[in-house]
Amino acid sequence: MSRCGAAIRDPAQIRAYGKQVETQLADFAQTVKAGSRAELAMLYRLRDMLLSQRAYLTAMADYTAHGGKSRGSALYTDLTGGNKPLEQLPDTFTFALDETENPLVQELWYEDDVCRTAWRAPRPIPEDDDFFENVWRSYRETGNID
Repeated sequence: MSRCGAAIRDPAQIRAYGKQVETQLADFAQTVKAGSRAELAMLYRLRDMLLSQRAYLTAMADYTAHGGKSRGSALYTDLTGGNKPLEQLPDTFTFALDETENPLVQELWYEDDVCRTAWRAPRPIPEDDDFFENVWRSYRETGNID
């Protein structure tokens, strides 16, 4: 995950490692065994880490498949349309900034042993229902905090 899913992300490596994680999960029951209670706890921890990696890698691969580029805390390697900030850096640092304001939010869920993704419009900001403001207003009006 540090090699492909940290701050510098290569879409090809994300897809390749995602396939490795899928294989590890598919073969998990046949390849991973616990010989003690302590090992059983570690077995479940390993499975949880693999499921988490699958989710993160699926989201990252889907993001780039939908045209997502570098922004915020992630630099996505883009050898076709990107630029390197310094010529002496390795090609991994070739990137293009996402300068669009995507009005959609990515969602990911786990269903039938598959991570699924969808893009939707953001939900509206709820009406102001500030509990503390309401309590303060009531206190000022009545002198009580009931």
